[in-house]
Amino acid sequence: MHRLPPGPIGGRYLPMRRVETIFIVIAVAFYAWFLTHYGPGQVLGYVRIAGWGLVLTISLESIARIANTFGWRVTIEDYPPTLKFVELFAARIGGEAVDYVTPSAQLGGQFVMAVDVREKLRMPVGLATVVVASLAEAIGQIVFMSIALVISLRMIPVAANLYWAIVGGFALAVALASGFFFVQMKRPFSHLWRAATRLDIARVNTDEIRDSADEADAVLLDFYARNRGRFVLSCLCYAFAWSLGPLEIYILLRLLHQPATLQTALLVESVGLLIERATFLIPAKLVSQEGGKALILGMLGYPPGIGFVVGFLRRIKEMVWVLFGLLALMIHRMIVRQRSDVKGAAPAGRDAVMKMQRAQGEQSL
Repeated sequence: MHRLPPGPIGGRYLPMRRVETIFIVIAVAFYAWFLTHYGPGQVLGYVRIAGWGLVLTISLESIARIANTFGWRVTIEDYPPTLKFVELFAARIGGEAVDYVTPSAQLGGQFVMAVDVREKLRMPVGLATVVVASLAEAIGQIVFMSIALVISLRMIPVAANLYWAIVGGFALAVALASGFFFVQMKRPFSHLWRAATRLDIARVNTDEIRDSADEADAVLLDFYARNRGRFVLSCLCYAFAWSLGPLEIYILLRLLHQPATLQTALLVESVGLLIERATFLIPAKLVSQEGGKALILGMLGYPPGIGFVVGFLRRIKEMVWVLFGLLALMIHRMIVRQRSDVKGAAPAGRDAVMKMQRAQGEQSL
C-alpha cells in the first residue's frame, strides 16, 4: 500500500484523511440506521412516487447554475471577447463538481475554474475573479437566508432549542463571510505562494508564479476599490440562484403528496443551508443533506422518512449535475490535449518538409 512520505506535507495530509474517513463512516452508519429504522421499501416507494418529477428539479437547477455563472461573469471587468459564456459555464459547473466531491472548502473548485479558462482569461485575473465571485456567492446566500428566515422563522417557537441554533448558525455564516473578505484584503495569493515555497514545492518556486500571485492580489484589491457596483450585481445574481431552492423543496413535497407552503419551503431551505454552511468541510454534504432535511421536516410534523427522501431526491439531482461538471472537465482536458498535440506536430511537420527539400536539393546537384 502506498504511504505518504515523512515530513511536513505527509504530516498535514494524514490527519485530513483520517477526518475524511471519520465523516464517511458516520455518514454510512447514519444511512444504514435510517434505512433499517424506516425500511428501504418505504424510501424507494417515495422515490418512485416522485418519478419523472425529478427532471423538473434538474431543469430548475440549470437556471440556478446559469445565474451563478452570470455572478462570476460580472466580476470580470475586461471580459475577453473570445471567451464564450458556455465555456465559462462549463468551467463553473466543473469547479462545483470538484467542490462537491472533495473537502476543499471551495478552494479546489475555484482553482479548477481559473485553470479551465486560462487560455482566454489570464490566470491572475481568473483566480482573482473566482475568489471575488465566491465571496459574492456567500453574501448572496446570507441575503437569501435573511429574507427567508424573517418570513418563516415565526413557525418555530422562541423557546425551542432549534431557534437559537438557527440564530447561532446564521451568525456563523456571517462570520465566515466576513473572515473571507478580511483574508482577501491581506494579499492571500502572495501568502499562498510563500507557504508553497516553504514546503519546497519546486514547481511554484519561480519568478513567473510569484509575479502572477502579486498580480492576482493587485486585481483583487483593485476590484473592491473600483467595482462595487459589479460586486453588488454579482451578489444579486447569486441571491437569485439561492432563491430557487425553496421552489425545489415545494415541488418535491408536492411530488410526494405532502402539504407544502411558502413558509415551510423557505424554512427548510434556509435551515438546510445553515447546516451545510456549518459542515462545509464534509465532502458531498454527507449527512447534512438528508439529515438536515429529516430534522427540520420532522420538527414541522411531517411523516417519518419524508425529510430523508427530500434530501435523497435532491442528492440525485446534485449527482446528475456533478456528472455534467465532471464531463465538462473531461471534454476540456481532451480539447487541451488535442491542441497541444497539434502544436507539437506542426514543428515536426515543418522539420520533415525542410529535410525533404534539402534532400531534393542535394539530388538535383
